[in-house]
Order: sequence, then C-alpha cells, then structure tokens
Amino acid sequence: QHADFTLTDLQGKSWSLGQLRGKVVMVNFWATWCPPCQKEMPDLQALYSRFKDQGFVILALSDEEIGKVQPFITQRQITYPILLDPGGKVAGEFRVNGIPKTFVYNREGKLVAQSIDMRTQKQFLAMLAQAGLQ
Repeated sequence: QHADFTLTDLQGKSWSLGQLRGKVVMVNFWATWCPPCQKEMPDLQALYSRFKDQGFVILALSDEEIGKVQPFITQRQITYPILLDPGGKVAGEFRVNGIPKTFVYNREGKLVAQSIDMRTQKQFLAMLAQAGLQ
C-alpha cells in the first residue's frame, strides 16, 4: 500500500489520494519529455470521459515546472487533473524509476493493478475492470 499524498493541480486545487475513497482512482506518473507518456494520454482522456460519471478519477503527476506542463496540457485538451510533484517527492515514495507508471485503486482505496511503460486503452480497461469499472 502506498503512502497518502496531497498535491496541487494546475488550477491550484488540492487533491489527496486518501480523500478519494469511494472512487476508482488511477495515479499516472508522466512527463512532457516522455513520448510513451504522450502516446497514452488520449487513451487516458477517453477513459476519463467515459467513466468519470461513475466515480473515476485520474491523477496524473509530473515533477516538471508548471510553465512546461500547462501549455502542453492545454494544447492536448486534457481535462483530468494534472498534479505537480515538485522534486518528484511522491514519485520517490511510489518508487517510480521509469515512466509512464500507473497505479489503479478500487473504491476501498486498495491497490488492485499497476503497470510500467505505455498501455493501450484495452489494457487500461482490463486494469480498471480489476477495480470493478466495466
């Protein structure tokens, strides 16, 4: 089980993993300079649009500066929360040594699936199914 964390998104809203009980949460570590991360973002966006009304949240963490991240996200029209992890503190707690890396938690806050490297939408769907999202 991972440590709880609280980080701020690009809009200045605070998000805390522990406060999202009752929702299915995907934590995705990524960066603007990472081509596989860029490649899976449209799939993440599609899944978010499809499941958000069923209580699905994506928290996408980058350790980069907001000045780098904001234009990148605006250009790609990503609407799920993008969290800033200065110094990669949370990434360190999650022992992330390669990105993209993704963790899926069920509504009880239990880690049910994780992946390293890029995943397709179909593979993400299989991970979400582990958390009861169909």
